[in-house]
Amino acid sequence: MPEDRTAILFFSHRPEREWQNKWFVRRDHAKSRQVAEAFYEHTRQAAAESPFPVLEVTDAQQRGDSFGTRLANAVADAFAEGYDRVVAVGSDCPSLHEVDWESVEARLEAGCPVLGPTPDDEGTYLIGMTRSQFDRQVFAALPWQTPALLAALRCHLADTAGTLPVLLAPRDDVNSPEELRRLLRRPPSSASALVAHLRHVLGSAHQEARPQWGRSMRPALRRRSRAPPSSLTSTRVG
Repeated sequence: MPEDRTAILFFSHRPEREWQNKWFVRRDHAKSRQVAEAFYEHTRQAAAESPFPVLEVTDAQQRGDSFGTRLANAVADAFAEGYDRVVAVGSDCPSLHEVDWESVEARLEAGCPVLGPTPDDEGTYLIGMTRSQFDRQVFAALPWQTPALLAALRCHLADTAGTLPVLLAPRDDVNSPEELRRLLRRPPSSASALVAHLRHVLGSAHQEARPQWGRSMRPALRRRSRAPPSSLTSTRVG
């Protein structure tokens, strides 16, 4: 059994696949891939800086014929390793580094599932649940990658947990050229190292020093032998 009972599940395509799905920069393959690489590395670093083990599951390891099945299998594998709490994240949230991971764990320890909603209240950038709150079959069948996802997740986790999910502060995700342009238009005072890096990559007029990503974080992400329409209301945590 792992000594750490909470794990972050980093579930994503590899950059060489992700850019083909999202085409961040139209008609520019090279820059689209650089954008995907920047988001991927940003997420890996944000997760590695948390106090928890990180399980990285890319398309090379994912199993299943649908997104829901692949994610459900990855969550089930994490619980099979002995973790009691799993926090699933993808690679498309530019402010993931601002998440208070210990607060998320505290909510899970108290028996409350945790969801990080997007501003439109349709999708999620984070899903946290305990072993007892995870129903593999129902979880896989949720309306993934549709506007109905967040509402369905809230209902499902409220049923399995017997309590309302805690909603974290909304955070943007970036899945299209339009959303990328909105991110790059943020004022300098709110720009992160990721935004500065993206401006450099894309040749923006906002020329800022390219951040140093440092050494690869892959050793920190390996699997450890120690050991993711309702009228319900919920609590938002800033």
